[in-house]
Amino acid sequence: MQEQIASKKQTTLAAIPEECRESLDCIGAGLDRVMALLEVESECSEACHGIRCLVGMIKAKLEQTAGELCPRE
Repeated sequence: MQEQIASKKQTTLAAIPEECRESLDCIGAGLDRVMALLEVESECSEACHGIRCLVGMIKAKLEQTAGELCPRE
């Protein structure tokens, strides 16, 4: 079973194009900008603070997944 999972993971990694990492980095940079704006607004709004926390968790998951799918060499 473990061998099948490892084989599928290697096949998936081989199928991911080089541009994938660049695209994921651009998405991460966009999320950074959104978080910066929400940080300013969160001083006045509790809801903005909550949204900023949510976006931060999404960004962390994106970076984790990007690292697994497209490791930096």
